[in-house]
Amino acid sequence: MEQKRDKRSPKTKRKRKKSGRGFKIFITIVLVFVITMAMLACMAAAYIKNVILPEADLKLDEYNPNLTSAMYYKDPATGNYVEMQALYGEENRVWVNIEEMPQDLLDAAVAIEDKRFYKHNGVDWIRTVKAVTCMFTGADVQGGSTLTQQLIKNITTEDDVTVKRKVMEIFRALEFEKNYSKEDILTWYLNYIYLGQRCNGVYTASYKYFGKHVSELSLAECASLIGITNNPSKYDPLGHLEVVNEETGEVTTSRDFNKQRQELILKAMLDQDYITKEEYNAAVAEELNFDNGKDTQVNSSIYTWYEDAVIEQVLDDLVDTYDWSEDYARTKLFSGGLEIYTCMNPDVQAAVDEIYNNRDNLNYTSSTGQLIQSAITIVDNETGDVVAMAGGVGQKTTSRGWNRATDTLRPPGSSIKPLSVYAPAIELGYITPSSTFVDSPVKDGWPVNATGQYQGTVSVAKAIRESINTVAVKVLDEVGPQTSYEFMRDKFHIQLVESRSKNGENYTDIDLAPLALGGLTDGVSTFQMASAYSVFPRMGVYKEPRLYTVVLDANKDILLDNTQEEDKNALSERTCFYMTKMLQDVVTGPSGATGRAANFSGQDIAGKTGTTTSRKDLWFVGYTPYYTAAVWTGYDQQERLASGYKNPSAVLWNKVMSKIHLGLPYKQFDQPDTSQMQAVKVCAISGKLPGAACGGNIVTQYFFADDVPTTVCTVHKVEPEGPDDPTDDPGGDSPVDPGGEVDPPAPVDPTPPTPETPTE
Repeated sequence: MEQKRDKRSPKTKRKRKKSGRGFKIFITIVLVFVITMAMLACMAAAYIKNVILPEADLKLDEYNPNLTSAMYYKDPATGNYVEMQALYGEENRVWVNIEEMPQDLLDAAVAIEDKRFYKHNGVDWIRTVKAVTCMFTGADVQGGSTLTQQLIKNITTEDDVTVKRKVMEIFRALEFEKNYSKEDILTWYLNYIYLGQRCNGVYTASYKYFGKHVSELSLAECASLIGITNNPSKYDPLGHLEVVNEETGEVTTSRDFNKQRQELILKAMLDQDYITKEEYNAAVAEELNFDNGKDTQVNSSIYTWYEDAVIEQVLDDLVDTYDWSEDYARTKLFSGGLEIYTCMNPDVQAAVDEIYNNRDNLNYTSSTGQLIQSAITIVDNETGDVVAMAGGVGQKTTSRGWNRATDTLRPPGSSIKPLSVYAPAIELGYITPSSTFVDSPVKDGWPVNATGQYQGTVSVAKAIRESINTVAVKVLDEVGPQTSYEFMRDKFHIQLVESRSKNGENYTDIDLAPLALGGLTDGVSTFQMASAYSVFPRMGVYKEPRLYTVVLDANKDILLDNTQEEDKNALSERTCFYMTKMLQDVVTGPSGATGRAANFSGQDIAGKTGTTTSRKDLWFVGYTPYYTAAVWTGYDQQERLASGYKNPSAVLWNKVMSKIHLGLPYKQFDQPDTSQMQAVKVCAISGKLPGAACGGNIVTQYFFADDVPTTVCTVHKVEPEGPDDPTDDPGGDSPVDPGGEVDPPAPVDPTPPTPETPTE
């Protein structure tokens, strides 16, 4: 039987095979695409669940704009907290409820900013898609943010242009509208927007531009007011902007731009049926009378220096903790009913105020007419709390202005040496108080001592007492500038400049001169120095300086908790013991000790002076067993302070601290285990065991067993018998008083020195 032949050609078969293969490839691509998209969707869902949603909830329930915040201090006598200061907002904002706003104002905002406001659930997807499309096509990008999204952007710090921020904004808006009504959102929005002329919110702007309460605004005035917020620098009708058309020479002013914007808003209101044609025509024709009316600042009282510092720290902590915008944090602070429990000690602050409010206590004037200024910060050694401060001398005239105690950074001169040189060197085993160095230049006549003299071999204790620059440089060279820099950063929490380029110049504090002599790039504040020095009387423990302990919200819940900071071990007891003993000699030592002006009776005192080049910045940082205080004195625009004056910082330190300690019982500095200590007689000059020629230079010092000197002084020598020679110098010491800050016999040197005065 004859079989039928397959009449399909080989070509047809190949086509079908190819067709089948192509279909399989297509299906494979589709499946890969679907699987990929599914994976991406799962990843996106996980990202949204784990990253976006936990941060998406933004609550305003705790905020009541009609509540007053206040600061409190603890009464030392009773232990009870007493109100210190009620807070008022320095921003020009007064909250107004939506019931007091004209409907035209609400409608104008919705019509121009978010016409589907009452229909969407926080996100206008039509506008969002259009905005994304414009971005990819290169067309003019139209704003896609709703009023809800704009409000969220205003009260958070997330205004960077990133995908995460936009996604976060969308989810926050969706969550926000689940919890808050459209009326709530409009109320917040209209009270929050900036409307030029330092006006925040429609209440203050209404008075500023039209001299009337917001409830009295006409339709035309409502549209004009809402028009400002789009670009206050352009649409502010009281602004001074003028744009000249290069072709016609026509000048368009801020008021003209505001009128154009107003009519655009009125047209949008007409098109969306908020107003009739007749109302539109009447509003366009209405002549606006810009009143340039009153500002509505609520309170004119002046905060103290301490209150200023608390406000700034709480604001910074609110922004950092909750990722709020500075504007929202200010609103929360001044009008959110917060309770701020400060660390101020009223008795200590009263002593500071008595001295620093009296200009007679520091009444020098520079050759250019500048009044000298000063700042002080005082820390409680036991708690680490900042208990008092002053940011200037004389009557305080402004709130939240420049606070020299926290804001002024100046080179500390030799007051940095205990922190950057000697404490690290003792801690790391390079020196003890009896270690000796040759007081001589390191290279090319540098560094120069304040006296202009060199004394040969001296002990570390003497070098600190007399603030000898050469020894500080040589000790630092053994420690290493990098190690010193890390000590300042990690142990004392003072941030210095590691590297910086400016105007083609490179700057760094990791070098011998900045760290040994205090010529820092930026400088330090009294706030930083008082905190750092308080490590010594605390026997090596660093405590974060605090201005407040806790902040409660309007519901008495903890908003900020400043009580959880753990103490840090910065130095050993051995190092602190040696440093305190040597710094006591700076204040109570013999002639040549640089800090004697700070001394007063009744308490143990330790401290260090600091003088920068040409006496432009003068410091004294010192402590008793109770308190540590840092004082800076100088001119706001740096000038030389005449050398005829004693160090004013040491004098002011004395005046303040002697008042604070009146009535406090005598108390010794904390000591290590005395069983580990040995009392040893040593030469006060060399720090070694005394020789036959040391004579009246012998003193008793305490050492840990491993640090007891074992060699005999070689500075003082017994001269062989023979004829006297008046030119012989039997000792290594200069006959000139070697003090680092010696007061000259005359008030002012009549012949100013040609070179700059050496730094102490």
